[in-house]
Amino acid sequence: MNKKIKLTIKYLLSALICFSYTVNAEVLLPLSTSNMPPAFTAKYAVKVGGISMGKLEVTLTQDDTNNWTYHSHSSASGLASIIVGSNNVTDTSKLSLLDNHIRPTFYERIRKTKEADKSERVSYHWDQQQAKSQYRERHLDVALNDLVTDKFTLQLLIMANINRIPEQMTLPIISKAKLRQYEIVNVGSETLNTAYGQRNTIIIERIKDDSSYKIWADPNAYGLPLQIERIKEGKTEYMVYLEESSLFQASEKITTQSMNSPQSSYFQPR
Repeated sequence: MNKKIKLTIKYLLSALICFSYTVNAEVLLPLSTSNMPPAFTAKYAVKVGGISMGKLEVTLTQDDTNNWTYHSHSSASGLASIIVGSNNVTDTSKLSLLDNHIRPTFYERIRKTKEADKSERVSYHWDQQQAKSQYRERHLDVALNDLVTDKFTLQLLIMANINRIPEQMTLPIISKAKLRQYEIVNVGSETLNTAYGQRNTIIIERIKDDSSYKIWADPNAYGLPLQIERIKEGKTEYMVYLEESSLFQASEKITTQSMNSPQSSYFQPR
């Protein structure tokens, strides 16, 4: 066997190994009735440099035996609403139990500014193994498999699988009518001061290009994010802190808290 053929085989084997690792890692984020978080509400404060800039509320509801709604609403206040050009953004995912898997069937983000409608939508057609996405004038058809999801439903998948996320993985994510590759990194564990005292957290980074989210998730509260850092081009844009959640007992809440300083690396979901 000549040298050229040996090198070709070596590269092919390397590619197959990388592909196998990626697929196996990505499949580690299933969603089923066994790991779906219970219905909950969570309220957060959004801050920049320690100054309150808005609120975020996230809810998961079970509509009936086979259907769920995952929803978030963020509102900017004061000067922040002027800077971002709007003061309300909502994200909604509809999910259904299909063939023993809980799968997204529809995702919608509503965001309108004075300049433009920046809303986006994804409809999932599992019987046709196809998803259709729309963002402004852009349209995209995507071939579906068990790995493809949208950027909002991704956060729910991370919560449901918080104890089994590998050190590093890549997932195909539909965002703004484009199929993008998101890198998910399991940074490690850290004790965090929160509104409910010190909690042990797992830090997950969600990275896309030069932006990322860093999430401090509580593995003892179904992977609920306790703190989020949004990073752009290596700099912190804002921080999100949990204020209260139905996943904790009211008696656990403390009246004063000191939040940990954000890490130099990024968290990332998005």
